[in-house]
Amino acid sequence: MIWAVLLAAAAPSASMETEAQRFIGEQYERVGRSNPTNDSSLSKAARVLAQQALDSSAADAAEVSNLTAVVSEAGATDPTPRALVLRGSPRGEPLKALLKRTDFTHEGATHFGVGAIEDAAHDRSAIVVLLADRKAELAPFPHRFPKRGASQRLCATLASHLRSADVYVTRPKGDVDHVPGARDQDRWCAKIDFPSDGRHTVELLARGERGPEVAALFFVDVGAQAASGRRVVEAEPTEPAEVRARVLDRINKLRAGYKLGALKPDPMLDAVAQAYARRMATEQFFAHVAPDGSDVRKRLREADYPYSTAGENLGLASGPLAAHFGIEHSPGHRKNLLEPAYTVAGIGASKRADGQLVLVEVLAAPIEAVDLDADPIEQAYAALNSARKSKGLKALTRAEGLEQLLTSHAKKALELDSPKATLEGKRLHDRVFELRDDLGSATVDFFVADNPALITDSKNLGDPKASLVGVGLTRGDSPTFGRDKYWVVVVYGTLR
Repeated sequence: MIWAVLLAAAAPSASMETEAQRFIGEQYERVGRSNPTNDSSLSKAARVLAQQALDSSAADAAEVSNLTAVVSEAGATDPTPRALVLRGSPRGEPLKALLKRTDFTHEGATHFGVGAIEDAAHDRSAIVVLLADRKAELAPFPHRFPKRGASQRLCATLASHLRSADVYVTRPKGDVDHVPGARDQDRWCAKIDFPSDGRHTVELLARGERGPEVAALFFVDVGAQAASGRRVVEAEPTEPAEVRARVLDRINKLRAGYKLGALKPDPMLDAVAQAYARRMATEQFFAHVAPDGSDVRKRLREADYPYSTAGENLGLASGPLAAHFGIEHSPGHRKNLLEPAYTVAGIGASKRADGQLVLVEVLAAPIEAVDLDADPIEQAYAALNSARKSKGLKALTRAEGLEQLLTSHAKKALELDSPKATLEGKRLHDRVFELRDDLGSATVDFFVADNPALITDSKNLGDPKASLVGVGLTRGDSPTFGRDKYWVVVVYGTLR
């Protein structure tokens, strides 16, 4: 009898779900977008998430790894649908808040689900809206196998803008297997083996004119725990050294699946990543650009870390592996993880006051060691050539005849406190062409740096057509950029 009372206290609300569904349709029609299809699997997942939001918090329910697990267990395969989670008291407040929202229609959706749970005993409720832009329709595929050794054929009908696909399966220990597929009439199919117990993450990566896109993502649980119906959950590391090792291991196993070289740990990058993770956790913000306007480039410069290219990934979840899961399945962050030029990585993690963990991954291609006691001009040229080499590009010929002009321009720029290619109406490009009439084109970069080796962050450096480079620099104090900085002018040229 007590159990029956508990069930009655928190239960799905058909009336709230109906009102929310009506509102969603009206909003998409209002902005001229196609009305998404109400999907039963997404609605089932939304109800589970709404209950989780009441039991814990909206943030915990919407966490990427949890969201993916719930959606997968409901039978859907949409890769991390957009989730709007609202909870509050009294019971009518979440619905009122939803009916005031106009932002969720900014992106298109082909399918949606709504789940609402009312807790009468505590006069509260939660509503979850899931929105998915479905890129593949999959034939029914089991999400649980009682024993290892199972095999299953995955078949998908891809969206019209997608041409081909591959499957990548992340195994329970983090190894990533590439499973090639082939067309079967109007479908794309691949056979997937499940040789070990535990949770396998199946990812359908499709390709079209816009490049690779994750078209489907779901979990497959194998073994006794899966047979019992219990969720397979991996223990999260807590010690800093173990966090760094486990996250880096996940990164390298993903890269191995794509036949890319492993990243090595870098203590200097660990320190940069850890400091920024701690700052975000302490100051309660979560962004690549800090409140003072600094970004990863500035953080690396302040650490005197010479690099040719670098990237930063941020994750937020209950633990480091959950946070990294979100990073792996975010397109921009995944691009960083699979950047061929990167050779080293640093990992930082810090808990916020609300218990959520901030994860920072800094990946880079460091410049080969330069002699910091050498002539600054020599340091600059060495850094540029090292950066070109890391990108697989040919070395540039040193245009020594330009150095006096460029140094003069750098001194004038420092005097005017203006790092620009045009000063007092005079274009540096014009003066470069006057000195070198054999040039077909010229591009100019201007840097204000703590170290002349830190001048490699520029798309001009990676121009495969460039054949020569000239450098000029000076050192001094600036009201805008601070004391004792190097003002460096770099010209890249192509010959006629």
